[in-house]
Amino acid sequence: MRLPEALRAAGAAALLLPAAGCSALDDARAGLFGGDEAEVRAPAALTPVDNRVSLAPVWAHSVAGYRGTAARIAPHVDAADVFLAGGDGEVVALDAGTGRTRWRGEVAGRVLAGVAADERHAYVGTFEQEVHALDRATGKPAWTRKLSSEVLSLAALPRGRVAARTNDGRISLLAAADGAVLWSLARPGPDLTLRGASRPLGAADRVLVGFDDGKLAAFDAATGLLHWETRLAFPSGRTELERMTDIDGELQLVDGVAYATVYHRQAGAVETVEGELLWTLEAKSAHGPAVDAASAYIADADGAVWAVDRRSGGVYWKQDALAHRGLSAPAVAGPQVVVGDFEGYLHWLRVRDGALVARHRLGAPLQAAPAVRGDRIYVLDRDGDFRVFQFLALSARDGG
Repeated sequence: MRLPEALRAAGAAALLLPAAGCSALDDARAGLFGGDEAEVRAPAALTPVDNRVSLAPVWAHSVAGYRGTAARIAPHVDAADVFLAGGDGEVVALDAGTGRTRWRGEVAGRVLAGVAADERHAYVGTFEQEVHALDRATGKPAWTRKLSSEVLSLAALPRGRVAARTNDGRISLLAAADGAVLWSLARPGPDLTLRGASRPLGAADRVLVGFDDGKLAAFDAATGLLHWETRLAFPSGRTELERMTDIDGELQLVDGVAYATVYHRQAGAVETVEGELLWTLEAKSAHGPAVDAASAYIADADGAVWAVDRRSGGVYWKQDALAHRGLSAPAVAGPQVVVGDFEGYLHWLRVRDGALVARHRLGAPLQAAPAVRGDRIYVLDRDGDFRVFQFLALSARDGG
């Protein structure tokens, strides 16, 4: 029997997993995950690191912050532009190179999802169940589409489509030109889930979606028909909390293989033509992995960072020095993988062996995983401060 909607919504809010950099320690202390103070493990003490990576500020911009909200907002960063959304409904476009403001816009309501962008528009979703499209060049409203529930995630897909996930378990595909609903389908999840949804991915003529029942599915982009679904994890345990199998972290797609993590369970890889499960690894995480040419990197719920062979799932290394520090999703930055923690530190690990090679204190915890383009790293924190740094490994021998 499903919980009444009001109770289910309250439970989902209580089980809101923090955005990328919030502290798992603080959430457990607040009782959000059924723990108590005695059960919470103290975060690992930070030992000195001889910094082998320098950070040089390039530019910065601030928007309204996200503390105390359910927002799963992340910046969109591409070669030309950065799009940011504030907790108050402001959307801003910035020159990616200089930080110069191109335009400021505003949408009605409280932004929960985005920012997604394509060559024509920037998109955000709101608590008021709407998807808003703003003209990419001017910021003027292009269209608004009302959906069935709060918009939890958005993705701009190839061939002029926008995918939206809503809190009632529905996925909808919209026409990027005018917001028309191309297809929509309901996928009811378990009674108890995290409040959130990973962004869908476009793979050729398919849309990949991770669901709260631990399954990854591929739908036909034109019709919504199911091509395949693959279970990455099975629910187990005595309580509904222990049985949660949400795929809420961001999916990654590289060379026809999708990489995902399952909350309370494991990480895995699925080839996207037939949906064959290639491997799984017992590394539970609510954050998606980062992937490069050789490895997948996972920051797990216990604060360990893993590097695994992205083709076989074999473990290259596991770094435990950041245990219980509420790590963000990782990002690959040249010869390093970087994660944020609940105290606002950035930690840099060498991709070769997981050694800690640098640490920088930025301020507030991260709102989203770091974004990396070339030798620049882009970080957005929970206070709404967006900063861009140029990074440099100080020694080819030590930094790479």
